[in-house]
Amino acid sequence: MPFDAIVIGTGFGGTIAAVQLVAQGKKVLMLERGTFWRSPDPLPLTGDAFGKWAKDHNMPVQYWPRPDHRKGLQDFFAALRTQFEGDGLYQYSMFNQADILTANGVGGGSLIYSNVTIRPKDEALQRIGLNLNDADFTAARQWMEGPPGNHANANRGWLNYVVTKFPLNKDMSAADYAKLGVDPVTDKDTDESYILLDRSRVLRAAAKQVSKKLGVPMTWEPLELAVVDYDAHRGKESDSVPAHTHCERQGRCMLGCLPQARHTLNKTLFKKVLQKPGVTLMPKSKVLYIGKKDNGYEVRFEDHFTGKGKHKSEFAPVVFLAGGVLGSTEILLRSQADNRLPLSDTLGSKFSSNGDFGAFAYKTKNPDGTALPVYSTRGPINTSHVTMNFNGRFIKIEDCAIPSMFAEFISKGLEILDKAGASPNFFQLMKGLFEANPFDRLVEIPHTADPAKFQTEAEMMADTFFFNVMSQDDANGRITLPGDQVDVGWEKPVAQQKLWADIETLLREFSSAMGGKYITLPGWQGVLLGKKKLVITHPLGGCPIGTTHEDGVVNEFGEVFDADQPANSKAVLPGLYVVDGAAIPGALAANPTFTICAQALKAVTHALAEKAVGAGH
Repeated sequence: MPFDAIVIGTGFGGTIAAVQLVAQGKKVLMLERGTFWRSPDPLPLTGDAFGKWAKDHNMPVQYWPRPDHRKGLQDFFAALRTQFEGDGLYQYSMFNQADILTANGVGGGSLIYSNVTIRPKDEALQRIGLNLNDADFTAARQWMEGPPGNHANANRGWLNYVVTKFPLNKDMSAADYAKLGVDPVTDKDTDESYILLDRSRVLRAAAKQVSKKLGVPMTWEPLELAVVDYDAHRGKESDSVPAHTHCERQGRCMLGCLPQARHTLNKTLFKKVLQKPGVTLMPKSKVLYIGKKDNGYEVRFEDHFTGKGKHKSEFAPVVFLAGGVLGSTEILLRSQADNRLPLSDTLGSKFSSNGDFGAFAYKTKNPDGTALPVYSTRGPINTSHVTMNFNGRFIKIEDCAIPSMFAEFISKGLEILDKAGASPNFFQLMKGLFEANPFDRLVEIPHTADPAKFQTEAEMMADTFFFNVMSQDDANGRITLPGDQVDVGWEKPVAQQKLWADIETLLREFSSAMGGKYITLPGWQGVLLGKKKLVITHPLGGCPIGTTHEDGVVNEFGEVFDADQPANSKAVLPGLYVVDGAAIPGALAANPTFTICAQALKAVTHALAEKAVGAGH
């Protein structure tokens, strides 16, 4: 059937585009490379409307990796997307200077992200020239939670602070949580602070100590999460009561929530889009390129849903690109290389790591030498953050959970790195490996008088704190297409940017305040490879916003510039939009979801207001 619009990708930008288009009665084709993913655990009393719909429509469905112990690693590795398994959930792309983790499934990045929904500092937006204001972020919040007094019209659900060991079942602000269990006179923790998750409380205490030592103002706050928590106090506007679920603090958000308490976008799509007339979803469909045609665009894709990989084409007057930073940029690079679209020479530029950095405080201890419990397997993935301006850049430090299925692997890995020393060579690594005896638990014999024997996963991670950091890099990476696959690189080694030294200075201080030893990720230590390598979980850029095609790929409304026009022209290719993180022209020093949503909603609202999308049928 003829479509008013084609949406490529089903992540945040794609879902926003689809919801807004369908609300206007448009006929929409959604193309998604991955499959559906869900929990195998049924919810009580709710039935399974999605399961029935998926079966009736022959939709491909897979299940979150589990169980939450060592055997779960097998399930996790089975969920990796590789050249041999194209339907995996986790796309781990390895490049020369960085590795990048992205998602592959209906719902996009929402399937594996940590639920954090936070607005960056205005100064961070101004630094990269991103024109988003209070009204844009308010609109994005109302898109998620519903307009005031109309939660029934929410496209997701309430944002919640999940920073306590159990829901407090009352309204509390971020400031209320910041003061929870704190003596107002001495500013020290009181007995009541035990209510906070241990790692949240330990991060707050460390921030106070480091701030005082360095003379740098630091703010600790809980994070707003797109997670259902027990909220019966909200009455008829409760999310948890009608859903019959809430966050169980299992520490595995990125692996999939077994009690189904996350506001993932597969739920939004099922509720708001997929059951509507005029909507066609084609999962397992990899888009190859976009070509300009009279009055619209041809989208060419591999159909692994109905056509066993056969190449097919569909046409629409409007196309919204939302395939993610790597995906959207790759599609446009391929379209540019084949002269199917006149695109800016800046395509692929301003790639940013968002200052992503991870490290551990190992064997955390109290001042008296006793173990300082942080219990990193408990709680949602991220619960709280510390924000500061350090040497002219915003830096955000979050606590981060370690899922139980990784506990034994990480526990032994850190023991090896601890014994091998900083930046170990091959022989030091082998020495550490020998001393750590990584196979001792394979033939472990019970010893009821020794608590180190037969530990639970929670015990293995009881004194290991994992830092999740974001900041402001130089956003000077570039995505290229030298062959069939994209490459990501930097002219000057990205590891040499001063930003990382500043982050490590702070994390060493935080580790010391926690009584732990600072240990970086193996890639940053240069283990075996001999060079430092980043792991990026919040990539941005590649199709950056600019003022003309001389300095950007799209304008502030996501419209793709027409590079056939003069240098100072603001002319665009009518009906072609980029509505995902690829349009963000630099680092945010914050989890980017809220910003991506605000930018996507701004772009789609503009497209509908300009009547770029047809009148429907």
